[in-house]
Amino acid sequence: MSEHRGETDWRSADSEPWRVCVLGLSGEAVGAGMLLGGSTVLTCAHVVEDARRGRPADQPPEVLVRFVGCPGMPESRARVRGDGWAPALEDGRRDIALLELDTAFPEVPGAPLVRLGFVRDRVVRTYGFPHPHQYGVWVNDAQLAGPAGAGGEWVQLNSKQPGERVRGGFSGAGVIDKATNAVLGMVVTEYTDDRVGLAYLIPVEVIVQYVPVVAGWVGAPPSARPDLDVADDEEAGWDGWAGVFVDAAGKTPAQVAERISGESGGRPDTGPTGGAPLAVTRIDDSRAPEKVLTETVWPLLRGGTPVVVQFSGLDSSAARLARRWQEEGNAARLARLAMLAEIVEAEEDRTRALALRFRTPGHPPAAVPGHAAELRMRLGALRAARGVGTGRMRRALVSTEHHAERVHRELVGLHADLVARAARLDELRGLLRAYNARVADSGLMEDEGLGVPYRAAMTALSAGLGGDLAAADELVRGYIDAVRRRVGAM
Repeated sequence: MSEHRGETDWRSADSEPWRVCVLGLSGEAVGAGMLLGGSTVLTCAHVVEDARRGRPADQPPEVLVRFVGCPGMPESRARVRGDGWAPALEDGRRDIALLELDTAFPEVPGAPLVRLGFVRDRVVRTYGFPHPHQYGVWVNDAQLAGPAGAGGEWVQLNSKQPGERVRGGFSGAGVIDKATNAVLGMVVTEYTDDRVGLAYLIPVEVIVQYVPVVAGWVGAPPSARPDLDVADDEEAGWDGWAGVFVDAAGKTPAQVAERISGESGGRPDTGPTGGAPLAVTRIDDSRAPEKVLTETVWPLLRGGTPVVVQFSGLDSSAARLARRWQEEGNAARLARLAMLAEIVEAEEDRTRALALRFRTPGHPPAAVPGHAAELRMRLGALRAARGVGTGRMRRALVSTEHHAERVHRELVGLHADLVARAARLDELRGLLRAYNARVADSGLMEDEGLGVPYRAAMTALSAGLGGDLAAADELVRGYIDAVRRRVGAM
């Protein structure tokens, strides 16, 4: 496999550089897909089958993948990964494929998949390749209607009519939440009546069920941008500031930009500030305050640099512009926090379901912390306080975001631990059954020297995931050793 060296600047081309078009080897667009990271692309299995239609069976099962919003990015051949093929069943379920590209693109961010379950009413957008739109077309302001399809595994997607609708050529396209830019699922099919804008998507949760390796690319929604803080006058003491500090008083926008670069020693790979946060003070005392914001500060914000700005007073047009940006950033953070609360709730639900599945009579299930209710209360309080100063609101939102991200990581870790414990529990139960069968075959079922350790191991395993698995492991091993000694002595 070769690796793309990053000659194309995807940042200047597309805010969703992970979007790709899947083509047959003759160059016709057959569907869409998402770069998950490096050399892995997610699409529908039927898109791959459509790309191969009409080709001899003995030819390599290859397709072409083209990046949509990155001019100059080379096309790459691709083939299905061995751990990523789940072709559609007769009722339409599954229909998932992972492609391995011949060329890896480590510099391109992957699609920000999030696990929300079967949500309703979210407004989304998606980008597909219906005929004759070889280079794609957007569907904006579509809405999620709720669970649908066989087994309720899809989510219904309603496009606004009149207008462009999700149709053939959109299969494999990422469905993007408009409020947070998170990817909630993948378009799988359309309803073929041209009079209605009806289609379906596979949510990330279901994709992971059928192709578990995708879980490694699932996370929290993208960070809210821009990350701007407007310092109040009384907060303008900068002792201990750990980032880049620039006083804009008396300077032109170009001089402010030059000073930022000079103060930070920024490198091309980390931006003008070298990845450090930036503080720009006394902006309204510069030679062109609004231009300092629009020409110098805004590009840094869009590039992901956290910026704190400070004004001598808050009544200037530049200060009002910065306040407006901060209010917009707070609104984006609030939307992201609402999604985080939903993600935490979904993570709690699936972790509790796993714990209950391995519950045994007479024993409580493994404990799962309940953070979602608290998060929803904090979210409600923040929504009610939106009239509070923008700076205080931002700090409250940031603090709550960090809390939500932390509890989400804890729940993901707990779920992974329970999955591993469940696998080990099944293994120990299998070992105990196998060696007990060996005892029966040897005519030793009445041997109390083996009965005592067997009953102790059974009791320990009966507690399920809520029990002490390490102690159960030791007891099973003790029984196995006893069986080996007793049967070997016969």
